[in-house]
Formats: sequence, C-alpha cells, structure tokens
Amino acid sequence: MNIVILTHYLPYPLTSGGAQAQYNMIDQLRSRHNITLVFNEGSGNTIQAMKQLQALWPEVKIVAYRYYRQLSCWRFVRDKIIRGLLVKFAPKSRMLKIDRILKPYGQWFSDDQIRFTHKIIKDAKADLVQVEFFQCIGWSHYLPSDIKKVFVHHEVNFIRNERFLKDFNLSAKEKEAMAQMKQYEIDSLNKYDHIITLTDTDCKILQNHNVTTPISVSSAAVSSKPLPYCEWKGKIIFIGSYAHIPNREGMDWFVNQVAPALTDDTQVDIIGALWPPEYNDRFGHVQLRSLGFVDDLTKAAYGNIMIVPLLTGSGMRMKILEAMAMSMPVITTTVGVEGIPLVDGESCLIADTPEAFAQAIKKLSEDAVLRSKLGKAANQVFMDAYSPQQLAKVREKIYYQIVGI
Repeated sequence: MNIVILTHYLPYPLTSGGAQAQYNMIDQLRSRHNITLVFNEGSGNTIQAMKQLQALWPEVKIVAYRYYRQLSCWRFVRDKIIRGLLVKFAPKSRMLKIDRILKPYGQWFSDDQIRFTHKIIKDAKADLVQVEFFQCIGWSHYLPSDIKKVFVHHEVNFIRNERFLKDFNLSAKEKEAMAQMKQYEIDSLNKYDHIITLTDTDCKILQNHNVTTPISVSSAAVSSKPLPYCEWKGKIIFIGSYAHIPNREGMDWFVNQVAPALTDDTQVDIIGALWPPEYNDRFGHVQLRSLGFVDDLTKAAYGNIMIVPLLTGSGMRMKILEAMAMSMPVITTTVGVEGIPLVDGESCLIADTPEAFAQAIKKLSEDAVLRSKLGKAANQVFMDAYSPQQLAKVREKIYYQIVGI
C-alpha cells in the first residue's frame, strides 16, 4: 500500500510522546508499505533531524516543506510576530496562556503548500493519506477528493481546551473563539473518510459531540522493551517535554501543592527537553533535578516510581506505557490514566488532590510489596494489549478496511 503521512511533528528525535507515537508505528509498518512522510520545517523540525531519521529509515521517503516557503504566507508571518512579541514581553501573562490555547500553531494551508502537497500525493500514487495531530486537522478541506483520508487524533483539542481554561474567567469574545475552534475541529473531522483515536475514551467523546465519520481505536506503541520488576532505587521519575502545556501545568501543581504536603526527603528527576533552570531546585522536602532529553530512557528511569500528575489534556499518555513496559509502579490522576486500563490499587495508584497524591508517594515509598504488585500488574497489562507488533497489526487492518482491500 502507498501511504502519504502529513504531520505537524517530525517523529525524530524522540523528545515527546507524539514523536514516539508516530515513530514506533511507522517503524513497524515501513517494511511492508511504501510510506512518504511530509512535515513542515521549523525550529523543532530541522533538516538535520530529517537526515538522521532518513538514515534510520532508508525505505521511507521523507519530504520537508521548507521554512522559506512558509514565509510567503502572510498569515504565518503575522501569527509568528504576534506570538513572538507575547513570549518576549509578556511570557507569564494571561493573554499568552489563552493565546497558546485558542490560536495553536499549525498549517496555514497556503496555495503554495496545497500545490506542493497535492504533487507529492500524486507522485506517490497514494492509496491513503494519513494526517496526524490537531494542527494539521484542516487538511481534510484541501486534500484531493478521490483519495481516502484518515486522521489520527492524538488528543481531542476541545476537551484539552475546556480542561485547561476551566478556571479562567473568559470574556464573551474568548468563549466565542473557543466554541468556534471546537466547531472547526468537528467540521474538519467530518470531512475525513475515517478517524483513528488512541483510546476508547477519545472515541466516545467524539461520537458524543456530533462526529459522524467512522472511528477506530488504534493505540500508540512505545519502543521500551518489556522488563521484569526491579526493586526501587529511591527516586521518583517524571517524563515529558516542557513544551507540552499539560506537562508543565502538572509539574507546577506538583511543586506548588503536592510538595508542601510531603514530609520525607524525595528526589524527583524530570526527563524531557526544554525545562528551564528553576526546575533544578529544592521545594520543601522535594529536590527537583532536570535531566533534559536522555538517549537511554531505560537507564535513566528503570527501577524507580513514575509520577504522572496531569490535570488537563486528552489522548494517551505515552509516559505511562513506558512505565508499564518497564514494570514501574505509577502514581497518576484520573486525567492522566484516561484511556489506559489500569486500576487504582491493583495496577497503579490514582490521586486527584495534592494531599492524596502526597500520601500515595509516601505509601509507595514505604511499601515494597505494593510497589512490586503494581509494577508487575501494569507490565502484564502492557504485555496483553500494547506490544508494538500487535498494535501495528491492528493499525494495518484499519488501513485495509478504509481502502477496501
């Protein structure tokens, strides 16, 4: 099958859950299908990274829509300037926080980019075009009508927005903008031939909000090899990039509200890119240490306790799958574990208040039997449902159904 993938994120290096979700699925499918991957060059999507990925995937055709061509679109330039001014002069302002949510960067769908993309699809003799991430969702309005189109929805954007902005006193204009964005998401989804969500939860959400396009559930895969339970090495681990808003919101909640409730010295290592210097400090009994991006996640995380203190967002938490693969006990929130079949007290601990989260850390720190029980049970769930080979077969079956093979 000839598959063209249009994505907002180049799936390399593996510095985010989204990159991992794409990389691991394509890595499983690339030897059986002709894949063309198309992305926008940018600060996080460099030509150097493209060349490194191309060396790993010689059979995949990787194409960049170059940055200089994006500059020919006045809307792209305008939005870049406005966002840049806000970041420089009002980095912690309410305006910037809301602007990041209600005006997420994505595709601007200029005439040049549409022609560029149509030519790639034609030259590839595509049987299927796969679009990934909300920033690209509008491609459903611009792709050739005779090509089967599938959208991989990593995170339901309007749910993420509602959760993040629930405590903001939005103006009537801001509420209208949020409603318009939600409708744009639904309208765009209804122009695809098929939708893939990573979780049953997101599938049901879309079906309950007037999305009529057929939806299949196909989980993302992680590359961590299944490992047996290892006794605790004494550290708490968080995985995630600072660039992803729910990650920094969750860690700020942990630092400001959970840490003061802890009474014993606790070492917390943050694994992920772009965390600023203030996340290397002591907060009460908690010593934070930012490790940045690590090449070997197993070496950095294995044998410790994983925390996932997420309050907003949607989709699948790849960090939890990584922990499950490595038999690491997990403490998370209801939002964090959403869509993953872990059970509180049996295969993870779920805590939604600062006090409960701190108590869960204390409980796991003191109870070796519970740590072993949770880690082993989570690993069994991973082995039963999330092996990369099994997940690739599920995705491949969906493709064949879409194109009628």
